Parts: sequence; structure tokens; C-alpha cells
Amino acid sequence: MQVNLVGGYYDAGDNVKFNFPMAFSTTMLAWSVLEFGKFMGTDLKYAVEAVRWGTDYLLKATGSVPDFIYVQVGDPYADHNCWERPEDMDTPRTVYTISPDKPGSEVAAETAAALAATSILLKYTNPRYSAKLLKRAIMVFNFADKYRGSYSDSLGQWVCPFYCDYNGYQDELVWAAAWLHRATNKQYYWNYVNNNIHNLEIGDSVSNNGGVFAEFGWDAKHAGINIFFSKLLLKGDDNFIDPFRSNADKFVCSMLPESPSRSVQYSPGGLLCKPGGSNMQHPTALSFLLLVYARYLNIAKKVIHCGNVVATPSRLIQVAKSQVDYILGSNPSKMSYMVGYGKKFPRRIHHRGSSIPSVDRHQDRIGCKGGTPYYSSDAPNPNLLIGAVVGGPDINDAYNDSRAQFVQSEPTTYINAPLVDTEISRERNKMGWRSSCSSIVLIFLVVVMVMVRGGSGTREVRKVVHDYGDALTKSILFFEGQRSGKLPSSQRMTWRKDSALNDGQLVGVDLVGGYYDAGDNIKFNFPMAFTTTMLSWSVLEFGDFMGSDLQHAKDAVQWGTDYLIKATNIPNVVYVQVAEPYSDHDCWERPEDMDTDRSAYAVNQTHPGSEVAAEIAAALAASSTVFKSSDLPYSQKLLSRAREVFEFADKYQGSYNDSLGKVVCPFYCDWDGYKDELVWAAAWLYKATHEIRYLNYVEANINTLEWYNPSKNGVNFCEFGWDDKHAGINVLVTTVLLKKINKASNGVKEYYRLNAHQFVCSVLPESPTKSVTYSPGGLMHKAVGSNMQVPAALSFLLLVYARHLNQVNETVLCGNSILAATPGRLISLAKSQVDYILGDNPMNMSYMVGYGKKFPNRIHHRGSSLPALDQHPERIECKGGTPYFESQSPNPNLLIGAVVGGPATNDSYADSRGLFVQSEPTTYINAPLVGVLAYFSVHQHQ
Repeated sequence: MQVNLVGGYYDAGDNVKFNFPMAFSTTMLAWSVLEFGKFMGTDLKYAVEAVRWGTDYLLKATGSVPDFIYVQVGDPYADHNCWERPEDMDTPRTVYTISPDKPGSEVAAETAAALAATSILLKYTNPRYSAKLLKRAIMVFNFADKYRGSYSDSLGQWVCPFYCDYNGYQDELVWAAAWLHRATNKQYYWNYVNNNIHNLEIGDSVSNNGGVFAEFGWDAKHAGINIFFSKLLLKGDDNFIDPFRSNADKFVCSMLPESPSRSVQYSPGGLLCKPGGSNMQHPTALSFLLLVYARYLNIAKKVIHCGNVVATPSRLIQVAKSQVDYILGSNPSKMSYMVGYGKKFPRRIHHRGSSIPSVDRHQDRIGCKGGTPYYSSDAPNPNLLIGAVVGGPDINDAYNDSRAQFVQSEPTTYINAPLVDTEISRERNKMGWRSSCSSIVLIFLVVVMVMVRGGSGTREVRKVVHDYGDALTKSILFFEGQRSGKLPSSQRMTWRKDSALNDGQLVGVDLVGGYYDAGDNIKFNFPMAFTTTMLSWSVLEFGDFMGSDLQHAKDAVQWGTDYLIKATNIPNVVYVQVAEPYSDHDCWERPEDMDTDRSAYAVNQTHPGSEVAAEIAAALAASSTVFKSSDLPYSQKLLSRAREVFEFADKYQGSYNDSLGKVVCPFYCDWDGYKDELVWAAAWLYKATHEIRYLNYVEANINTLEWYNPSKNGVNFCEFGWDDKHAGINVLVTTVLLKKINKASNGVKEYYRLNAHQFVCSVLPESPTKSVTYSPGGLMHKAVGSNMQVPAALSFLLLVYARHLNQVNETVLCGNSILAATPGRLISLAKSQVDYILGDNPMNMSYMVGYGKKFPNRIHHRGSSLPALDQHPERIECKGGTPYFESQSPNPNLLIGAVVGGPATNDSYADSRGLFVQSEPTTYINAPLVGVLAYFSVHQHQ
């Protein structure tokens, strides 16, 4: 079948025509002209030509054969295997289609959006072409909606991983309907949007990477849809645009650096960063939305409230301006990331046509591999791709001007498309700019700079010499402040008194003891067991460095295990929680005064809870090793119980999420499944017993965890905490268990070692495969609740693995051996996290209560914030503590050694009980820090 598919755009630096990003680029070009075209002057006609170059091709791709849509031209593997000019291509120009049997709703709907948007643009200047575009847009949308499915499934490897639809096709369908509503004003499309928007906005909070509210690009249209429909603000009908305006406001709040609900990251130099692929697409697309929404808000005379932060339209423009300034050269590298702009810009961009001599200068054909010397050359590209904005620097503002670093050096159409706009280009003539084809992109960049004048400053971080021994002592003392039950005479944190002495009485079981997990009065056994495991591992790995604190650390372990023994006394029943969480969280009262529901919750054969049972088994097995030489009968009791509880967890598999529902979710819901806890427990049982059956269990089940590559958030290799044991398993097995493995298991040994190496590479800030983000001040961040658990747990693993690497005289190679990470580098990274926690940070404050001169004084902790019984012996009831919660006064009782959730991703910290994500301490933050601090108390100069 002969089809004319000549035209369109190459998406980036290769010679493939990917219609999904091409259609998005066309939509964004059209939207740019619709919003800001009247400010483009003589460049307007070039912008319209750029739009039409896309739509002329999209018409060909959608009208040649009924019920067939062409979505890609060019075999991507063959193309990427060559480095040749587009003029010389001899690779297969295979054409890929979708059809009723092989649907592709996302690419078809995005194509419909592009055609509809352009039909609006050309409605008055070229009505015949506009009508054609609109008719085709309706046809393609109906096809996309009728034959639903993802082109990722239909075309598989030909589109994945290049432009795989990771976000589903529902957002494109709603996005296309939104544009068709604007183009036709038909109620049908409005109803379609209203009926389907909830498929996107099911969650009312921002996901790990700002999903729903902060996502916008070729793959995700969420924020764009909400901003788009918020234009109805101009009509003054607030009710008509719910939930769009509220979601648009949440988008802004997820972006603003000062917002308490911010979910995006910023580099030290101020560039907006989100994980995954070419980063510069994020600041350009999201800045476009900020400008559009600022315009709407300005006309409607409205502002946005982000918690206690008020965001005006000018503030939105200022944030957009800061991104533009960065792109143009106001950045740590003092370079423009736009080719041809400024004195210093990228010279070796990852772009075939730009890097190979043009046909004018080299008329002979350059074959597939003939361009390789040009690719490998250190010489600048011979042809300037004027106006191209490259992928840009990494999260640390570092940029490598190398064709090989394509994530940084490759330009794309969808980076540039949102930049073709401006709100006040009338100002550009004051700047003395000349109009040209390439200045289409410059218009937005130049004129926004005159909008808002503002500076940014950085706070000096004072380096101090830390007393790691003092911090160690205090980190262990913290656990005495978290004790539940009858306190011993040796209790050192004396403002705490006996509490919860009747726990378990309702079910006829003694459940007195254990730890409160954080700032409330609930005993959650899942994080408590993980805390106990990590305290045990800290003692086993670093106990030799603890000196007189070793006994206190072992006491902290036993306070946990004594309780866990009680919780597992009945065969095939494991008590996993004490206290009804909703009533507890509704009160602000001392644990000594509790009158809330102290229900005990259990799992059993019919209502399993493998994750919490397995974590308890891990804690008991690990602690049995701690006490093996000092209290053998107790150690044997712990080990025997660990075996029983593990067998129960494995035999009756299932999640306690399902068995206990809202009692445990969303508090300590198991988001990651229970398989990792089963493997984790088996690993600890192997360490404790040396019995091969436990090692066999690990080997037989590890593949249920590691069957896929790490996601963009570092899943598998970089995850470790109360919910996810992946990285811990790999490091534990590699460093400890493999000393016991015979030569027949070398393959298994290599498997764990490689995974442990990948963990290191996912954490190191200079690694090409890094998946953890860092704040401007250098603190590790991952999208979790209380962030400080991340640097604490991952630093512990880094230290453990560094000691192992030192023993075997090995380094870690990252990124095809581009980077060699020595044990010393792992130790220095862990030390940087500890130093940040102790005060080497932009706030120049310690995040450990009682350590240093400046530390959190208003932590989210009931016992600490209310007067102690010694000072206020009268009972303080459920709501009687509310004035203390709301008070601006410092907490009357210092919870010495407590490490709080910590600062936001921009290093800011609000010392407020109300911001519990930042100000609440937890046992599972401190537990791994005990080991880390013990190490540096002896090795402080490493």
C-alpha cells in the first residue's frame, strides 16, 4: 500500500518520526500562538508555519486509509545504530500503524488535540484548512475513544522504550476532548471531560513525582487540562470549572519553591528538575503553564493559597522567569543552554545533522557508520542548530558538553515548543532584538526577563567539627522517650512515666511494652519490628565502636524484642497493632493520660499479614545474634520464635492491608508487597542459623522482587525502609551471608553483588544512573512521608557496603565503567548526610533535638509538647492538649536525640508542630543512625 508520509518533524537528534511527541509539539506550538500570538510581531507568521508543518503531516498520517492511523516512520533500532545525516538515510523507513485491532488511543487522541488546536488558530485566516483540520480531529478522536488501548501494547518494542506511554491514554482522551470543546463549543465534549476527568484525578494528593497536579509533557496532560479549563475564570463562573481550578491551584502549589506542598525538585542553581529523560522539557512546559495561569488569574483578580503561602500572578511569572534566566545563562556553569544564544552555549549537541558536515560542504554520501568519527570527535558541531534547547544539566547543575551524554546534550521539539510564547513581547523592541526564524523561540525567553526583577541568594553553610560520640549517645537515649509500658528504674529520660499498662487486656493477652512509633501513642508493630531489626544490625555491624553506649543500644533492642515475643505468644496469631489510630490521632494527650480506644489487632491463618509477621521474624532473628554471646537462653528463645513466626508468615501468605484495611492504611500501609519481607526474614534466619534451607528460600524467591529494572524513582536497587527491603537484602546478602556460600553458588553471589553495586550507583550524586535527588544543600530526598528516613537508612547501607568493599579490595563501577566509586567515596557520602543532619546545612541547624546550639524546638510529639507529670500531675484529656499543640512556645520536654522528618527539598524547615512531615520524629529514622554515628565516632576524619 502506497501512502504519502513525507514531511513532519524529527523529534530530537535522530532521524525517526515519532508522531506521539510530534503531535504534542504541534499542540503546544498552536497553544503558544493562541495565547501569545498577538505579541509575536513579525515572527507570528513563522510560528504559524511551524504549526502547519506539523499539521500538514498529521493530516497525511490520519486520512490515507480509513481506520488506520500512521504513528511512526523509521525503524528506531536501525536508526539509532547509525550516525548519519537525514539526507543520507539508508535505514529502514518502516511505517507503523494503529487500527481497531491494534489500538493506540494516546497517540490518536494527541493527534486530535493538535488538529483541533490548530483549527482554532487558523479559523479566520484560513477557514477552509481550519474546517478540514477540525473535521479530521473529530474523526481521529472518535477512533481513539471507540477503539481504546495503548500503542505501547499494540506496537511494543517499536515504540518502547523510546516514547512508551507510561501514564496511560485516559489523559490524552480528556485533553483532546478539551480542545474539541474549545473548537466546537459543543456540550458533548464538555460532558466527556466531566465524565472522564475523575479517571485521572482519583487521588486528591500529589504522587511521588508530582503526578496528577504537577505532570505535563508529551506523556502526561494532567496539569495542562486543569490550566486549560481554568480559562473559564475569565467568565467569572467558578462553579462551572470545578474541579479544574482547584487542581490548577494544586499544580501551582506543587511547583512553588516556598510552598509547603511542593513536590518538584530544584537544583542548587534553581533549575526545576524531575526524574526521567531529558530534564529541560519540565521547566519549559511547566513554566508555560505558570505563565498561562498567571494571565488568567490576573484578569480574574485572584490569588492562590498554598497553606500559609499566598501566590500572586506575579509570583508565578517570577518563577517562570527564573527558569528562563537559568536556561539563558544565569546558572552555576554560566552558559546558555540554547544553541546560538550568548557567548557560551552547547557545541557538541547530540544531533546527527548538526554534528556531520552539511551536504553543501560534503556532497559525498556518508553511510551508516561513516558518521561515527564525527560522533566520537571532540570538535564542535560544524552546523549550528540555532535555537535548539538541549536536555540540560543534571540535578547538581553539572553539564557535560558531549554528544555521548545524550540525556544532557540532545535537543527535542517538545522542549522548544512551550517556549514559543510570551505575555509581553511588546517589550522586546526595548531590548533591541531582531526578528528571525530562530527568534521565535527567543521571544518568550527575552521578554519574560523584563517582567519581574528579582534576585536569589544562597545561605552560607557553616562547617563545624561534630561530636559524633555525643550524637550517638543522644540517638540511643531517644528510644527511652518512645517507651510504652512499665518503665525501669534505669530510665534516663525521666520526664516520661509509665503508660498503656493495660494494653492487650481487651483480648486477654499481655501486650504491655514496646515503642510508640513517632509522635502519637499507637504501637504499630510493622515499623517497630523494622526499627528493632535495624538497631540489631547497628549493634552487629558497629557495636565495637559504641563503647559505653553499647549496653544502652542492646537495652533498646531488648525493649523491642520483649514486646515482640509477647505479640507472638499464641501459635498462628500475631498481634500487629495496639490502639485505634483514628481516635488516637484525634487527641493530643500524653501517653500517661490516654483514654482512647486501645484495641489490639491481629493477623492469623484466615486474615494473614505476611509483611508484618516476616519483619517481626527478621527482628527476632537479628536480635538473637546480638544476644548470642551475652545471654544464650534469651537468644535461643528469640531464634525459636523467629522460626515459628517466619513459617506462619510464609505458610499463610497475604497482606495485612487486606486483612485489617483502614486500621493500618494509610498509616503504615504496605505499598510494596510482602515478598520482600519474606526474603528479608529468610536472609536474617540464614545469618542466625547458617541453615541452608533459609538461603535456598532467598535464592528461590529473590526473583519475585528483582524481575524488573529500577523505575525512575530507584525502585528495587535504591529502596530501603520499613516498607521496602530491596537494597537491604542485596547489601546484607553480599556483605554477610556470602561468606558462608560455597563455590557452587558463585552465580548467586554475583547476582547479589551486582544488585548491591546498582544500589550504590543509584545513590551517588555523580553517578550517571543516579535515581535519588539531592536538595541544594546536599540532603538525599525521595518522595516519601518523613524524608529523613531516606538519608538515615541509605547512609547505613553505604557504610556497611563500604566496609565490605574495603575487605575485598573492590570498587563499584557505574555507567558502563564511566565512574569508579571507591569505599572512601561511599563513606564520604554517608558522612555528608550525617553532617547535614547535625548542622552542616543551609539552615545552620541540627535536626537532632538536643544536639548543637540550634535544633527543633516545636516537634510534633505529644509527650514532648505537653507538660510532664512532674510539672502538671493533673490529667490532660483528649482535647485538653490542643492549646499546647497550637502554641508557638517551645516544647517543655526535650526528647533528646530525636531526629525529625527534616527540611523540604529546598532545605527550608518550619519549626512547627502542624507540619508533621517535617517536625515529627520516628524510631525508624534513629535506628540506622545509631550504627552510622557509632562508626563516625571512631572514624570521624574519614
